[in-house]
Amino acid sequence: MPRSFSIYLDFIRFSAAFVVLLWHARPLYEFNLAISSYGHEAVIVFFVLSGFVIAYVTDTKEKTFKSYAISRAARIYSVAIPAIIITALVDFSGYTLNSNAYAEGYKAWDYAGIRVISSLLFTNELWWFSTQLFSNVPYWSLNYEVWYYFAFAILTFVTGLKRWLFFGVICLFLGPKIILLMPVWWLGVYVYQSAYWKNISIAFAWILFCFSLYGVYCYATYSIGAWGSNLLKDIVGPERHHEFAFSRYFITDYYLGLVIAAHFVAVRRICENYVNLFNAVEKPIRMFAGSTFSLYLLHQPLLWFFYAIFYAETLSFELFMLVVSLTVVTSFLVALVTEQKKHVWKKWIVQGVNYSEEKIINKLFFRKT
Repeated sequence: MPRSFSIYLDFIRFSAAFVVLLWHARPLYEFNLAISSYGHEAVIVFFVLSGFVIAYVTDTKEKTFKSYAISRAARIYSVAIPAIIITALVDFSGYTLNSNAYAEGYKAWDYAGIRVISSLLFTNELWWFSTQLFSNVPYWSLNYEVWYYFAFAILTFVTGLKRWLFFGVICLFLGPKIILLMPVWWLGVYVYQSAYWKNISIAFAWILFCFSLYGVYCYATYSIGAWGSNLLKDIVGPERHHEFAFSRYFITDYYLGLVIAAHFVAVRRICENYVNLFNAVEKPIRMFAGSTFSLYLLHQPLLWFFYAIFYAETLSFELFMLVVSLTVVTSFLVALVTEQKKHVWKKWIVQGVNYSEEKIINKLFFRKT
């Protein structure tokens, strides 16, 4: 992967997370920033990017199921477990400080044990269920993405007929919502693995780049996402449409996924000709990108917590900026001991796996008589 393209992907990763933050900050203060309306679309960017990165790491680093599983577990749980704990703590603290600060949709605190266990197992979005992790709405996407990792592992590391048997079983287990967005994630895998799209001419890359920007323009100008959601509602009815939850835009998410995939194809090829393109901004981009996962998973509960501290029926712009700034800074501080320490989590997981393997071998082959 060209270094300049890697830097660009990190820029996209952080930018998408910040757009989601702005989307969730909108209830706190009315501001006319067009990009803040595209929180769901930013998650679709994450999905395509995630598929690309997973295909890359299995091609270059994680070439066995064991190494892949350990690395994914360290990456996910290094942030997911702290996010669950922090969400519970700040929700309780914020609501205790000022119950008026929390809108109804963010008071999902009943059956707390079930919500925590389901979040740890990433089963919040199976079939037509949708279990929210307290006030932490963005956690939903992790309940999709983790299963995409699992499905990818089956198709990559399992061979023969068993591969498709296991894949079919996992699809039956997941249900329609998660499966409907799986092709979007798989677009990223395809972009990385396709020899054809790796070898396009630079002229075609620039055409594709312009096409992708025009595709984004059309999506925004003609409200394509809303059109797709309304079309689904007309087909299945309002009640079932509601049950689709975060997958209710899937019809037009396919369009957006293709546009994003085309953009990545184009920029990758362009970066091959301009290997030093982003060198001047590499350090700040890498720094911000290193906290993206924590920012994404923590911003929602932190926004409401700081809003509870500085509560006012109508927030001033200055207070709003303070709430957002504290949310970002806190997320970055947490990242120092979560995703930026995933190597420590990986070490713990490796030790646990090795210990378990040793115990199993001893039981099977060295039984006491």
